[in-house]
Amino acid sequence: MGERAVEADGLEYVLIHMQEKRDPVAIVYPSEGTPLITGSVALADKAPHPNAARLFISFLFSRQTQQFMCDAGGMRSFHPDVTLKPGRTPLHEIKLLPADPEAQERATESLKQKYAEYFGT
Repeated sequence: MGERAVEADGLEYVLIHMQEKRDPVAIVYPSEGTPLITGSVALADKAPHPNAARLFISFLFSRQTQQFMCDAGGMRSFHPDVTLKPGRTPLHEIKLLPADPEAQERATESLKQKYAEYFGT
């Protein structure tokens, strides 16, 4: 949108959609490393229909659904039979930063302040 020259975010899939619409954006993976933000699914301990939930989770992680999420949603998948859209940088070509959730939790307020300082938000 031209509001900022740089975006530091975990929304790679949004930029993929923008590129598909021919918006003038480029994705750059820093040589120092890129954080990996994963999604998860869980089954509640007291779910009213646990078998239905298990079936839904199986559906979510099936090859067909994971391929659809990659193709239509611009997401990534760890499913071994899912292929990336042409032009996407494979995950094995991106240097990933090591994750330390406990250290991130301790640094939350400091990170928020730095983000606001750097990006004017």
